[in-house]
Amino acid sequence: MEALSPTVYRQAFDGVDAALAVLSPHGEWLSANPALCRLFARTAETLVGTRAHEQLFEPSLRDRIAALCAAPPADPLQRQVLASEEGAGPDPASEGSAAWRVTMTRLAADGAWLMQCEDIVPERRRARQDAEAARLQEHIAHGLSHDLRAPLRGIAGFAARLDESAAVAEAGKPDLARIRSAAVRAERLVQALLELLRASRQPLRTREVDVSLLCEWVAAELQDEDAMRAATVEVPAGLAAHGDEHALKLLLRQVLHNAWKFSAARERVEITIEGVRDGDRLRLSVRDRGCGFDMRYADKLFLPFQRLHGAEQGGGDGLGLAIAQQVAARHGGRIWAESHPDEGSTFFIELPAGAGEGGEHRP
Repeated sequence: MEALSPTVYRQAFDGVDAALAVLSPHGEWLSANPALCRLFARTAETLVGTRAHEQLFEPSLRDRIAALCAAPPADPLQRQVLASEEGAGPDPASEGSAAWRVTMTRLAADGAWLMQCEDIVPERRRARQDAEAARLQEHIAHGLSHDLRAPLRGIAGFAARLDESAAVAEAGKPDLARIRSAAVRAERLVQALLELLRASRQPLRTREVDVSLLCEWVAAELQDEDAMRAATVEVPAGLAAHGDEHALKLLLRQVLHNAWKFSAARERVEITIEGVRDGDRLRLSVRDRGCGFDMRYADKLFLPFQRLHGAEQGGGDGLGLAIAQQVAARHGGRIWAESHPDEGSTFFIELPAGAGEGGEHRP
């Protein structure tokens, strides 16, 4: 095989997006590529021929680079990742500040060093923002669970007392019934919002999960809740996923409940579940023969409070499928659907596969 010319290596060095420099065995800068010059807003001429890291980095990081260069080579392919310490240098949250991750790799040819530099302030800022978002969600969940539920229960309770006390004339009873019904709907909406928040932040306890058993469990619950409804739910044996059992049951509950309620106009609820293991993925399909939906609006399907059907067709709060999508995404999976109006819908769910032996397998 013909060896590459030095020109090719130089073009690669200059053309990559990574910020790179070559240092002598003792730390003098021999070369700096355009990406590194852009990162530090310096020209190559001001960096090459100096120990530029002594001016670019805070003392703790530059001292560790100096110590690494001063140490005798132990391994021709020696590689170390050095990073700015928390609290060192400028405040990582402020505009224009920087903190660094420096990867030092000793080159086998003559003991020189290849240095790669990355600004890790965006990572730290993102981590801080994620933590703040999690705290905000926690406060919202607490408010929903306590501060909002209490007045709703009060409304329902006082309406019930008025109804039972005969203090309201017969003509006013329908209004009391509407108040109580609205309070129940609001309570269910609060519960759905809490489930959506939990689905996006609850810690996952992953293990082998019997998906077939979960499907049968959810189907039995739906049948118990609607005992007068004729229903057939077909579940194959041996479907297994790797994930959090509680979260996956919640996902399946939302999808199967969706299929159940949108079959309201049919004489019989018919749901068929199929599964195939494709490498390390489990691909499920949940098919119903309900009212279906227009695929032109499929982009709204998994958005909170977006409803493709009215209440008379089974439309609810628009949160169930948003919850299902959150659970699938947190497992590194996904969910999507295909449908035709009045012909039913098929929901597809992809999850990490477990070691179950059932269902069709693909190598």
